[in-house]
Amino acid sequence: MDLQDLLPDDFSRDLLAGSLRVARDMENPVRMHLSAAGLRELFGHLLHTLAPDEEVRKCRWFLQAEDTPTVTRRQRATYATQGGFSDEFITSLGVDVDELHKEAIDAINELNKATHVRPQTLQHDPEAIDAFIAEALGALEGLLISFSECRSSVQNALEKSVYETMMNALVTENFDTISSLSGRGYEVDLWIDDDDVEIVSISAENVLVRFSGIAPVTLHYGPKNDAAEISHDFPFWMVFEAKVETPTKLKLVDHFFDDSGWFE
Repeated sequence: MDLQDLLPDDFSRDLLAGSLRVARDMENPVRMHLSAAGLRELFGHLLHTLAPDEEVRKCRWFLQAEDTPTVTRRQRATYATQGGFSDEFITSLGVDVDELHKEAIDAINELNKATHVRPQTLQHDPEAIDAFIAEALGALEGLLISFSECRSSVQNALEKSVYETMMNALVTENFDTISSLSGRGYEVDLWIDDDDVEIVSISAENVLVRFSGIAPVTLHYGPKNDAAEISHDFPFWMVFEAKVETPTKLKLVDHFFDDSGWFE
């Protein structure tokens, strides 16, 4: 996947493109330092966007650092990776993001140094400049990949619970969209096709998981002595929520059944 595709918004992509354009300008004698300034702002924007102060401070794992009244970069990187999940839970998934976080924080520190240009610190060596930019981009990519990998690991860990909760909802809940189309109730075949689980968000307190698939439904009509039934497949999605302390205890918070195919 291209680095641009890992970035969360157009502003991030503009910052990256502009920083790289400056870095490639061989006629610019301070290209490394100006590029470093742009990349530093990119790292800062990502960490503040993906890990707002108030959310980080809500996490049970948050502990105010003694040397600063603010949220540290490492704490932001941790939140962006795992939200309010405990380190123990993340470790139980087999995820080790500490080294990636360290590389990213080290890269930001180096970028900070490079933005302070003095006659004795001005870098002219093309190879050194290219190596510096490559290292910063590698750290950026590593940080973004760590976010994605952790999310995927959480997703895999919750898939069984999500599927069981979805099945239970189909059996116990009454969905108005389907009920309105049936004359005498309906049944859902619990063999769901094209199922897909997606982590929607991980916050300081909750995780939202989305399940989508196609539900085969049998709709019943008419009195018992003249009963009829029609089968139809309904594409649907459900969103479940759980506390980060008990991620497998999911509850249904939103759903949608697509009945457009019925009317076609």
